[in-house]
Order: sequence, then structure tokens, then C-alpha cells
Amino acid sequence: MLIALIVSACGGDSRSGSADVVYSAEVEGNIDVFKLGEEFENAVRLTSATGDDFAPAWSPNKETIAFLSDRNGTPALWVMDAAGDSKRQVSAAGVEVATFRWSPDSTRIGIEIVSGGVHRVEVLDTETDASTALSSAGDDARVGDWSPDGEWLVYSINAGENGGIMRRNPTGVDEIVLVTGRASNPRWSRNGQWIAFNRVLDDGSVNLAVMNKDGDSETIVATGVSASAPHDWAPDSKHIVYVSEVSGNDEIYVVKPDGKDTEQLTSNRVTDAAPIWSSSGELILFLSEGDGSYDVYSMANNGEQQVRKTSIPDLIITADW
Repeated sequence: MLIALIVSACGGDSRSGSADVVYSAEVEGNIDVFKLGEEFENAVRLTSATGDDFAPAWSPNKETIAFLSDRNGTPALWVMDAAGDSKRQVSAAGVEVATFRWSPDSTRIGIEIVSGGVHRVEVLDTETDASTALSSAGDDARVGDWSPDGEWLVYSINAGENGGIMRRNPTGVDEIVLVTGRASNPRWSRNGQWIAFNRVLDDGSVNLAVMNKDGDSETIVATGVSASAPHDWAPDSKHIVYVSEVSGNDEIYVVKPDGKDTEQLTSNRVTDAAPIWSSSGELILFLSEGDGSYDVYSMANNGEQQVRKTSIPDLIITADW
């Protein structure tokens, strides 16, 4: 069961303008992409091809939706306009794409490619479909996040104690090591000053850590964090929303980047996952389990006013707004 919301797959604050939610759901054994309007009504089916279409993410300018599709046999990166028209594959034929990350200017996408079990990171130009290698050959790399100014892309190298988190300018040659050891899932704050990431411990448990943009002043801000659920920065960079298992169940929390004022926002017996901030910072969108499926919910940034936005028997896989 896939619960892998592409939080801010758009890099920076993509959630400006329209509050439309795009999500993927399994309907009669096939996964397709749908869109909900601002009032979370009248879901529109945007894809219907044979094969699975999933992980939709808005471009920062809200004009394009990128998504993954295996309709041609291998998961590839596709794009379409906001109405679901003009669909086209932008990654190379036969190349498996695991995940992706929009650049802030909506012209590039950081893509994670899998070949022979090894992952590498490339940068794809959405106008020319040309792709340029970012991670070094032989590295088992995972795509991370763009800096808000679009100058840098951070990514992690999955090599145990020899791994770490790197920063690189896609147009330059310098690769800057930010942290070493078992670390993953770097996410840049919207003000460009900090990077939140997962620090993996020897026993396999995961902490949420924050460092400055140069890799200094690492601070552990939360423990027992879910390894599979991403975290997301508030638009004002004053809080981070994340999923933790410290209560024995996946629940949603917020914390300040200095580790203070942790607040638990959800508390129930089912799994809550994939939280993502609205552009205003007033709401948080998330997935919650119920009746063997997952639905899209929203809540105020203090955990109140939780509202179920979808109510369908089909399994919702991913969502973005």
C-alpha cells in the first residue's frame, strides 16, 4: 500500500493561487489522477489510460501537473495542463523514474532515476525534455529539494556512514557536502535559511533534524519520526509539520525549527500521513485511514477544524495542493 505524498514536489512554495487538490486513487484496480475544486467538490478525472498514473504534483506557477505513469511499461515522468489535456512523457523512454521535484520557476524538474537497483539524480528541462546528470556516477542518490531561489538542489546519498546530504548547482560543478552519515529527505525552508532532514540512527529509528543552509548547527527537533512520511515547512518557515510514531501510532505534529513548542495535531487509532501546508499557512492537508482506505482531510494549523474532503470507497494514494 503506497502512502507517499509528494510534499511540495514543486520545491519552494508552490501552493499559491488556486486551492485545487490533485490526487491519485485506485479505482477498479487502476490508479488515476483526479482534481478537486477549491470547495473540494466535483472531483474531475484527469487520466484514464491503461496503467497506473500516480504522484501528481502542481508546478509552482499552478499551470502544469507532473505525475508518474507506467502506461508504457516503466514508471516515467509525464506532464499535463491543469485541465488534464496535452499529456506527454518528458522523461526518456525505458528509463524508470522513482520520484521528482519541481524547481521554483516551473522550468526544471529534479528526477530520481533507478537503474540496476541504483538511484541517480538528474535535472530535466521541461521545455526541451533534455536531462543533465546531477549526482556523481555510482552514487546511490535520492532527490531532495530545490532552494527557494532555484540555485541549488539538495540530495542524499544512500551509503551508510559514507553517505550524507549534498548540495549542488545544476549549472555548476561544485558539490558541497552538508552532512555525512545516514541522512535523507532534505527539505529547504521557504526563507532559504534552513534545511530539515531525517537522521537515521544505528537501531533504524529516525530523528528529524534541522541545519542551516551551509550544513552547520545541526539540531535534533523530533524523535521517532516516520521514515516513510515526508515533512513540510510552513510558508513562514516558523514551523515544520511531520509524522511521528512516538505514541505507537502515526500521528501528525508540528515543531519550531529550534525543537521547541512541539504540538500533536492528530490523535486517533488509525494512520495519519503525508501532511502538507496550504499556501497561507492556515490549513494542513493530510491523509487519514478509515474503513480500509485513505481519504483527504484538512485541518487548521493547530489541529482543530478537521474536515474530511473526500469520501469514496476507492483507495487514495497521493495528493498535492
